[in-house]
Amino acid sequence: MFIKKDFMQIEVNIPSTLRDVKLKDYQDYLKIEEPNNDDLLKCILNINQDKLGKVKSKDVDYLIAHITKLFEAKQEHIPIFKMYGVEYGFIPSLDEITYGENKDITSYIGNWATMNKAMAVLYRPIKQKQGHKYLIEEYEGSHKYSELMKDAPLDVVMGAMVFFYNLTSVLLKYMPNYLEEEAMKEQMQGVISAENGVAIRKYIALVKETLQDLKKLQNFPFINA
Repeated sequence: MFIKKDFMQIEVNIPSTLRDVKLKDYQDYLKIEEPNNDDLLKCILNINQDKLGKVKSKDVDYLIAHITKLFEAKQEHIPIFKMYGVEYGFIPSLDEITYGENKDITSYIGNWATMNKAMAVLYRPIKQKQGHKYLIEEYEGSHKYSELMKDAPLDVVMGAMVFFYNLTSVLLKYMPNYLEEEAMKEQMQGVISAENGVAIRKYIALVKETLQDLKKLQNFPFINA
């Protein structure tokens, strides 16, 4: 819910939490080389330079401090959120995740520029719901909802990042050695080809690289105010 305030007859909608900030607005901020306080306020508050220039300096300081606190708050994983009247659910069972879903998430989630595509894989419309359990649409590719997910709430996005980072960290303690050992066994037994064995190892390397990217994002100064 936005906080409405008048600064010198200028009404500004101030986000009360990151739920009020759209992913695309933050992506626009990150596109700017060496962004400053003006860039932060214009992107997050959706105001232009002319409007911002009419706000008192003390009020600008308040706005910057307020937005900084929003980004410093701890973000939790949010399994379900509503956008434009439609409920979107996080993949309900990662044990049942398809290779295509996993590969696309791994490819997109390590970069803010493609985070909307990652969200289009992780969250899809709920088609059936009973209590806390639900089913989501079958995955047809990130293109189906990637543009829409640019409007996803930033708290949901950051919560998903934290969840996937923690999950990947745990999996990587066990998965690489296990998969490589199994691939080698099956390759030696002629169950899989040498080419497929190489593909598996390349995939493991991709997951490791994604984890490193996520670590960078975890430590990323979300705003440079």
